[in-house]
Amino acid sequence: MPQVEKPPQADGASDIVGRHRRLVARTLLISTLTLCSRILGYARESMTAFLFGDRSAIYDAFVTAWRVPNLFRRLMGEGALSTSLQNAVTAADHDRGNAAGRRVFLDTIWLATWILIGISAVVMASVYVLGDTFPMTDWRWLGADPEPVRELTLRLTPFLIFACLAGLCAGALGVRGHFAAPTWGPAVMNVIVIATLGAIWWEFGSTDQALADPVLERAREYDMARWLAWGTLVSGVALLAIQIPALKSNELWSHADGTKRDLRAAWEILKKSAPLALGAAVYQVNVMIDGLMAQSMLDVGGPSALWYANRIQQFPLALVATAATAAVYPALNAFGHRRELGPLRTLHDRTQLAIVFFALPASVGLFVLARPVVSVLLEHGEFGPEGAARTAACMRWLCVSLIPAGAVGLVGRTYYAIGDLRTPVRLSIAMLFVNIGLNWTFVRVLGMDCDGLTAATAITNWANLFLLLPPLLSRLPRQADGPPVASSLTRITLAGAMSGLAAWGTHTALADGPRSIVALGAAIAAGGAAYALACHALGVSEWQQLLGKLRSRARL
Repeated sequence: MPQVEKPPQADGASDIVGRHRRLVARTLLISTLTLCSRILGYARESMTAFLFGDRSAIYDAFVTAWRVPNLFRRLMGEGALSTSLQNAVTAADHDRGNAAGRRVFLDTIWLATWILIGISAVVMASVYVLGDTFPMTDWRWLGADPEPVRELTLRLTPFLIFACLAGLCAGALGVRGHFAAPTWGPAVMNVIVIATLGAIWWEFGSTDQALADPVLERAREYDMARWLAWGTLVSGVALLAIQIPALKSNELWSHADGTKRDLRAAWEILKKSAPLALGAAVYQVNVMIDGLMAQSMLDVGGPSALWYANRIQQFPLALVATAATAAVYPALNAFGHRRELGPLRTLHDRTQLAIVFFALPASVGLFVLARPVVSVLLEHGEFGPEGAARTAACMRWLCVSLIPAGAVGLVGRTYYAIGDLRTPVRLSIAMLFVNIGLNWTFVRVLGMDCDGLTAATAITNWANLFLLLPPLLSRLPRQADGPPVASSLTRITLAGAMSGLAAWGTHTALADGPRSIVALGAAIAAGGAAYALACHALGVSEWQQLLGKLRSRARL
């Protein structure tokens, strides 16, 4: 393949590749901070399970309402708009220097703020005005009891303004090589929500003091959900505020050069982000559809079971795949901007293998230990065995979709790095319709519960990966020093299977029930040890690299 001439850098331009050299250290930083956030997230979900239980129509309504701002957060703050902004700031930094990148960022933030306020107003007005059945259909899209969904959606929707702006700030900071403050943000959010749940428990009492009258109990839970909505909004403000010092230290805070606002670049970013929305967050869009269909098609507790299963699955997904993608995307984008497609392919392949290396044992372990994991985390207070079994059934299918969900995110970002916006978008639209059809078939035709929705999500994610990955690889030249993908995947898969067998066998031998913390801990330890030994025996290169880095750090 002929070499593509690199564009010359202007005077004062920045080294957009050099600032992203320490990718492994960066990924470890993001993963560590994400781990803190996810542990706090588990504490949050455990507290909500204790307070609301597994058959609360009000909490069903809350999680359904929460999906609306959360979707916009994924699509815009952490998805399409953030991706488009990163592309523009990277180009401006490279071609014209950091001051130009700062101007692009600030103009985009100013414009995005007003657009997000408008979107929030439109969403709230739509939820308020639309009827209980979806227009031109008989679909009761808000469920059998629509009023809690409607009110809580109105209360939670403004969260999207703060979350999306925080996502844009995190994207710009990532271009400049700063990841600590954006990754601390979710942990701070969780602390605030946990404090809110503590205040709710103090004000309304524990489940042991729950009222016997269903009408009074519903009113009590309704007030609890309102308090939780206020706490969530406060956490969104904190998510944005925590990044302001980092913006200042990375020269992204103000127009220090006194230039006037120029919105042309900002409008271009927004125009490019519009078609990216589905492609950048197809998994989140599918999750949103699952949630709405759960609210309208499942019995009480179904939406909550689906939510809890998603939250548990998000732990390894965010800790590994999302963290790795966030860490390497600025470097992928820099290679793409400079048309260095060989190094871009190598970085993509190595990152995908690293994701599989860490995510596969988590996926297998959560699959074989689904019920004990759910029981230990959630089965207390009003959350009983039936809810635990229901949530575990959902989670098993989400474990099947963990690998493709993580891989598709990186594949989509790699497409954007080389300037192809159409391919991921077209496939994403197709997969959305496939997901809706499978949801309806599994639940309405085959009579499945919420596990039917997660089964549809798993099938859709695998199909999306198989359709997206081969065309991408055919366009990227493979370097001689690139990783041996096929042999590495085979070895990692074998090691993962041994890990799953060890975890399942240990728990079966030791457990006297699904709520045994000791048996679960021993099973996790046995699975981890088996995976490490198998990787060592099979000569998995990712394991050898990890050992090498640990040894080098130990000598420091």
